[in-house]
Amino acid sequence: MTSYKPEYARMEDYLTTIYRLEEALEEARISDISRELRVSPATVSKIIGKLEEKSLVIRVKYKGVKLTEKGRNLAEKIIRKHRIAEVFLLKILGFNEVEAHRYAHHLEHLPDIVVEKIYEAVGKPPVCPHGNRIPGASIAASKLTRLINAQLLKTCVVKRIAGEFTDVLEYVYNAGIKVDEEIVVLKLTDKSVMVKLSNDSRHEIPTYIARFIYVEC
Repeated sequence: MTSYKPEYARMEDYLTTIYRLEEALEEARISDISRELRVSPATVSKIIGKLEEKSLVIRVKYKGVKLTEKGRNLAEKIIRKHRIAEVFLLKILGFNEVEAHRYAHHLEHLPDIVVEKIYEAVGKPPVCPHGNRIPGASIAASKLTRLINAQLLKTCVVKRIAGEFTDVLEYVYNAGIKVDEEIVVLKLTDKSVMVKLSNDSRHEIPTYIARFIYVEC
């Protein structure tokens, strides 16, 4: 049996991070990859170079990097397993949203047949607990808006915590923000978004966090 190589795992981390950033922000900048993986921009550039050599990514002027079809296919296989595992950990084992995300990383390399059996057992949901599409599933089209672009004082419903980055999820759920619950933007500045939740509590969310929250208004 071939052992799992740490360097291969690291490349997978880069591919899935780029995938999540493209999904959430429509671009994957070196600065965001560096922040999410907690490594220096120089380290990111070095690994991106290796991914380029393998035809997994391409550099895009002024926008960072973009997955090739080959890179996207590899990333989606991992993301699919991760999001199915999140549903299982939340709905069946009773972990909360952040715990489910954290522990799902340990299940990303289960055999495909095991993951698909789990998917059947949890009812083949189209989205993960954070509202993001499970690759391969079909979902109805809906017009979503980033929280930072939502109309002031209009009641909206949180639909996605895009990207599923741990720091973002921890902040969002600790603030009491939940998928499928109402939210109202009270004030918007360059640095933060003041919101009111369905329980009438108010929170000032940093713009960096708010850009990952998608709502339906």
